[in-house]
Amino acid sequence: MPQAFSQEHLKITLTEQEYPPLISYETQVGGLLTDMVRASFKLRGVDVTFAAVPNNRAITGLMQGLYDGSYGWTHSAERDEKLLYSSKPIYFLKIVFFQRSNEEYKWEHLTDLNAYNIGVTQGNHYSDEFSDLIAAGKLKIDPAPSDISNFKKLLLGRIDIFPIDQDVGQYFLKNNFSIEDQRRIKSQGKAISIVPVYLVVRRTLPHAKEFISRFDQGFQQLSESGQLEKMIEAYKSQLSISSEHQAVKP
Repeated sequence: MPQAFSQEHLKITLTEQEYPPLISYETQVGGLLTDMVRASFKLRGVDVTFAAVPNNRAITGLMQGLYDGSYGWTHSAERDEKLLYSSKPIYFLKIVFFQRSNEEYKWEHLTDLNAYNIGVTQGNHYSDEFSDLIAAGKLKIDPAPSDISNFKKLLLGRIDIFPIDQDVGQYFLKNNFSIEDQRRIKSQGKAISIVPVYLVVRRTLPHAKEFISRFDQGFQQLSESGQLEKMIEAYKSQLSISSEHQAVKP
């Protein structure tokens, strides 16, 4: 039996960007991470309101103080100054490059890609190394406001490769492009990075540490009860999420 809960009830507003099948406000599915976060907070007496916003605004709006928190984000130097993170990741993303099917872009090190145009989605952090190379001018990037926009640019030949979580990329292709267009794009098997993502709240939020503490406790309880594993398996079954992706068990 779970322990009785007696703490003061709290409310928090989290930004919710479109990143299906993990996070989605435009489909009936909802999202695996959305359900994880909602359930973890509920176990510790916190009601969550989700604010649906464009991808970049989901993190920039939070850092500007417009929202309380968000989820599905990784560490970066800029974010670490303004945000508090859950003690453990809630999920791991496998970031790979997508490319046109009739072309090859082989690489051993990311610097091998300096001759190519790389699409990136504004607000996303792919790895520390990737960001450092961009800052040093050693990679050519072409930003876009959304992942869908980057896939369209890939089809038009305006970019050569585009990094995104492997399963999310496949989901976007399957649900937003024709069969013919899907055949024109493929993912590389080699991962750029395996990215841990977290729940985050802004440091200036009243009771910020309390929210993080309650989330950590709820996520732990969700895991130990077996409910977390059931949620993951259900989404794998419904959406063909690969077995490589697992939420971290506390």
